[in-house]
Amino acid sequence: MKNQGKSTDLGLFIQTFKSVLLNLPVPCYILDLEGTVVFANDATIQLTGYQREIDFKRSFLSQLDDEYIDKTIEHIKTVLNGERLQVQIEIRHHNKKNIPVDIVSIPLEIRGLVQGICGFILDQSEKSAVIHRLYDPSNWDKILSEIDICLWSVDAKTMETLQISSACQRILGYSEEDFVQNPYLWMDILHPLDKPDVLGQLSLLDKGQSIRLEYRIRTHDGIDKWIIDYIVPIFDELAIGPVRFDRVLMDIDRRKRTEAELTYLAFHDPLTGLPNRREFDEQLHTAILEAKRHRQFVGILFIDIDRFKDINDSLGHKMGDQLIKIIANRLKNHIRTEDVIARQGGDEFVILLKNLPNGQMIEEMAAKICRVVAEPITLLEHEYRMSVSIGTSIFPDHGQDGEVLMMRADHAMYLAKENRTGIQQYQLGMSKSLSRKMLLEQYLHKAIEQNELYLEYQPIFDVFAKKAIGLEALLRWKHPILGSIPPVEFIQIAEESDLIIKLSNWVLSAVCSQRRLWLDKDFSSFYISINVPARQIHQDDFIESIKRSLEQYNLPPELLKIEITERTAMTNVEKTLKTMRELQEYGVDIILDDFGIGYSSISYLVQYPFSTIKIDKSFIQGLGNKSQKSVCRALVAMGRNLGMNVVAEGVEEIDQYHYLCSIGCHKIQGYYFSRPTSVDLVEKFF
Repeated sequence: MKNQGKSTDLGLFIQTFKSVLLNLPVPCYILDLEGTVVFANDATIQLTGYQREIDFKRSFLSQLDDEYIDKTIEHIKTVLNGERLQVQIEIRHHNKKNIPVDIVSIPLEIRGLVQGICGFILDQSEKSAVIHRLYDPSNWDKILSEIDICLWSVDAKTMETLQISSACQRILGYSEEDFVQNPYLWMDILHPLDKPDVLGQLSLLDKGQSIRLEYRIRTHDGIDKWIIDYIVPIFDELAIGPVRFDRVLMDIDRRKRTEAELTYLAFHDPLTGLPNRREFDEQLHTAILEAKRHRQFVGILFIDIDRFKDINDSLGHKMGDQLIKIIANRLKNHIRTEDVIARQGGDEFVILLKNLPNGQMIEEMAAKICRVVAEPITLLEHEYRMSVSIGTSIFPDHGQDGEVLMMRADHAMYLAKENRTGIQQYQLGMSKSLSRKMLLEQYLHKAIEQNELYLEYQPIFDVFAKKAIGLEALLRWKHPILGSIPPVEFIQIAEESDLIIKLSNWVLSAVCSQRRLWLDKDFSSFYISINVPARQIHQDDFIESIKRSLEQYNLPPELLKIEITERTAMTNVEKTLKTMRELQEYGVDIILDDFGIGYSSISYLVQYPFSTIKIDKSFIQGLGNKSQKSVCRALVAMGRNLGMNVVAEGVEEIDQYHYLCSIGCHKIQGYYFSRPTSVDLVEKFF
């Protein structure tokens, strides 16, 4: 009878607060004294993939691998003795993949006795903001009194506050007394821009619908803060309409600011703060549409810094970055407010001139830029004078769409650099004069047959396991006359032609052949990843070519991984997704490269079968900036919470390494551990 009484008390507790707990945005569950899951809210269901009716009437331990069971048993015993406790474990998702989580467990004391455990599942970014404590359920003042989740119950007719937790003051900036005295205070502090939409959704409550709102409030101190607000209407059989509204409010201001930072980074270059290629392309498209309507001109200036490599080689990459930032600021300060300047990457910039009455302004702007860049620049107490090569194109004279205009301005820039003219406007037929570019393309056709291509391999390290877990294969080209051709140069040429398919197929075959040789030498503990361009992954025979190469060299599929960029993943989404799923079913894992620079695709991550994500090196190289650290931490947490391996690229310094380890990113690639190396050095390493 005693156990039955405890079970009844626990059941009453769950029933009393079911409407609130179900809608908590934090995953929450309740265990009885035997460790059986007797309640799980919607956030827990979403995180774990289990079904409430089928899977949550069994022991919590059944969701864990053997290595975590003893640790969890001790954790549960300690909590049932009355202690609040945190533990780091991995929960097995319904799809059999493990999810690394932090669990905060709180003893449920009802009528002076511990009768169960309330657990909250948190990621690393949430731990510091949430401290949980549960007390007697009869008094809302004591429930979760130290958690930054506001529990609030109001009368549905009068809007009078019935119960409100003390955390509400920390979130909303007003005391319980303030809300009791003024039933409409909440409406008064709604942000004016959000108020119409929020008030418009309240009518759904009278229809019996729960609502989820995200809005800003103005706190007592006049600070704007983002809030998430879950409102559940509660009905009485004797009353018409709801009798009260139970609410759960959370401070999501930090999350919103992180999202804003991610959005900004998706459309801006992290080094200079200028718009990146994606933002520029959208601006160019809009400018051309406006120019067509108003019969005006649009100008493109493609700018390349001359001899920039000399600065990098002599002063180092940090000074090279400093030079890029100085020139970027100069360019930004000498264009019109309506014009757009973007960094294309490396030492290249592009300027969009909008709403031009004639084409003459393009040449005037190009000459101005040459003069501005030529002003002395001081680096390490020495003055340097730089020059630029500028190619220009104009709408509608040189093309009707942005892609053509950009390509032709690029062609003109190459010719300006080659002929050392400084400025070159595109002329019809100019592409035929691009001697180096054309020459490289011709040589590239013969590079495979003449054995000029080779691979280097850069290790990926697991610092916890203290070993290399994989290698990324990187294509290199050494021409007998021109010497080593930078990959960024010849790969761009290959992508502008069908050569990219030819090169990619060569890489696939070469990697499989080399991996077979290493397997025969008992080097069996690592995979090799290859970069696959969008054009190749969309080939109808791509999957068959993968299978054919693996079968030819008798390689297990898990020894090969495919790396694609976010841009590739978001190109021809339906076909890409189908191809990726077929590859994964076959046993070849997919890695998402350059993660973070395409924020709009983050919402699609759950649809794609990525096993690993690589955080783009721009985030790692910017870790000296506080906001960059926050973004990097958010990206790592996001990847881990999705059950994916997270690899940091471009790690070059010990401070970067230590910070990544501190935020739970233990798989690292970069010069700090190893530059791309030859086959012989890889063998010596292993």
